[in-house]
Amino acid sequence: MIVESSSDSARKTFFRVLGPLRVCSGTREAALPESRQLIVLAVLVTEVNKAVPLGRLVDAVWGDTPPVTADKQIQTCVWRVRKALVQAGSRADLIETVRGGYLLRLPDGSVDTQLFEQLRERGRLRARAGDPVGAVADYRAALALFRGEPLAGLASRALEPVAAYWAERRLTLLEECFDVELALGHHRELVGELSLLVDEHPLREQLRWHLMTALYLSDRRADALAVYHAGRAALISHVGLDPCARLQELHQRIIAGDPVPVPEAVAYPGPALRGVS
Repeated sequence: MIVESSSDSARKTFFRVLGPLRVCSGTREAALPESRQLIVLAVLVTEVNKAVPLGRLVDAVWGDTPPVTADKQIQTCVWRVRKALVQAGSRADLIETVRGGYLLRLPDGSVDTQLFEQLRERGRLRARAGDPVGAVADYRAALALFRGEPLAGLASRALEPVAAYWAERRLTLLEECFDVELALGHHRELVGELSLLVDEHPLREQLRWHLMTALYLSDRRADALAVYHAGRAALISHVGLDPCARLQELHQRIIAGDPVPVPEAVAYPGPALRGVS
């Protein structure tokens, strides 16, 4: 369960990485230094409560071509980050100097990625317990934490896998959320959102399956078939493959006018199949 921290919650420092890096202490946002310090802070936040070796910070900032003074410059970066956090109202000891590196020590729930995981897990528990409405509320609250691409604007090869990981977590949760919402009969409301996502991720077959299903259940059979053929063309063009068996099966059901199955991952006490509404 997500709970605010105790009496000092007004001064609690909260870090956002699911978008451009932002730090708030209470109601104040920290005026963060220039990009080099931002990269150092981003690495510490994404490794929260873990000791980060100095060499990892050097690599994140300069890659394979660090200057001779890299270690000293990292120390200066950390000093400036500490100063910016304190000026925003944070405690002075958030970033600790440890043997061979630094550690950002925070209570649970101080980073948006932690809240995302808590909400995602609670939503899954609700879905399994037969509370799809509650599950959707938690899933949507988790997804609302994203304010754009994770760690947007930070030019660091070391941070690229981290940003890609959280972008994938978002898409996976969206797919779980669509499963529940389709089971609830929200197909008409989902068509617009799904259309945009399929345009952004044309090779992501699960999203295309959701869009085809939502269109078919909204009495838009021809549009559902068009989405299938566009996806097939994209897959053949980019990777030389036909759509997966699940998409092909859905395509055949739509051609035949047969009912389509409710997503299997949802613990929702509804019928095994839904026909066209």
